[in-house]
Amino acid sequence: MIVKVEGLEATTMEKPRGGKGSALRLAYEAATGFKGEVTNFAMMSLEPHSSIGMHQHVGDMEIYLMLDGKAKTIDNGQEYELVSGDMMITKDGEEHCLVNDGETPVTFLAVIIKH
Repeated sequence: MIVKVEGLEATTMEKPRGGKGSALRLAYEAATGFKGEVTNFAMMSLEPHSSIGMHQHVGDMEIYLMLDGKAKTIDNGQEYELVSGDMMITKDGEEHCLVNDGETPVTFLAVIIKH
């Protein structure tokens, strides 16, 4: 599942959690409600002309949140372009890859949740 950043509604939080000023919040609701143990929580940098090969998740799921750069993915047989703010959710039994064909690194947060 791909969550494109342009489809999210930004809300402004004033004095968040009793703090000062304001914060802009993008809520990725599609990534909530999963039960399990987080086995990986990492910021990744995929170097230019590098890729993470096609692989299937069995007994776990993975979430990528794109932080910087542009990458291509094949998510369950469908190709997408991912940019900063986009999210990819790969559930148990699904498959994906990530390709950086560009000249600069692609940075993303990777979270794996075991069922």
